[in-house]
Amino acid sequence: MDWAKNIFVRNARLYEMVLEGMWQRGEEDALAISGLLQERGMTGCSILDVPCGIGRIGIPLAQLGFPVTGVDYSPHLVEVANSKAKRFRVQDRASFMLGSMSELRLGRRMFDCAINVFTSIGYGSEQKDSDHFRSLRKAVRKGGLFIISGLRNRDYLAENPAQNIYEESKDLLVLDRYSFDSTRSHERGSWRFYLKVGQVMKFAGEFPIEIRVYSAGEIVSMLHDTGWLVSDVYESISTKAPLTSRSPVYAVVAVAV
Repeated sequence: MDWAKNIFVRNARLYEMVLEGMWQRGEEDALAISGLLQERGMTGCSILDVPCGIGRIGIPLAQLGFPVTGVDYSPHLVEVANSKAKRFRVQDRASFMLGSMSELRLGRRMFDCAINVFTSIGYGSEQKDSDHFRSLRKAVRKGGLFIISGLRNRDYLAENPAQNIYEESKDLLVLDRYSFDSTRSHERGSWRFYLKVGQVMKFAGEFPIEIRVYSAGEIVSMLHDTGWLVSDVYESISTKAPLTSRSPVYAVVAVAV
């Protein structure tokens, strides 16, 4: 089993805790996406959220009035997302289903906007990423948008090849250790999970990761080849600051052509 499935499917209950700790950030991302859509006259437009996780972006967007469909390949995370939609009373506007990023099965349904936040791009092969972009293009109407947020910046990693990062929530601490191989544009490392039990940290598991990191130019080219035209590249969709080599992550807005 590949590393991503090992974390997001086999150990989904553990990763659920990571996403729970990012819920407030998801609400902030939803506000930024809503603002961008409103600027383009797309208030209340239909949104396809892939991968959706526990709905930390989709549910806040539904609360803001957007009809949202989410897709994820983790059965547990999809179950949690639908449960949360009911708890937040947005099940009439937000629904979540099991599916593959690269082989979306949505029938003839068309959406005004697709989003990919935090981002799962680069977690598989380059062909899988191209298939994901192409599959989304089939699901988004001509003139609709594709918003990607949280892409790792290759230029930043080339200057900062070794990193130790931590994410802390109420019940969990995650230590991320990375090293960047510039010859293959791959980031390798591990995610180490610790459960908080009172005043004690209890080791819950360590999982190897390997991520293909793209430059902005590579993403623009891949999107162009799969039916999208990039309109904007930002450091962040919240600030709309320009992307530089000092930006750890970046965001892309593309139009379906």
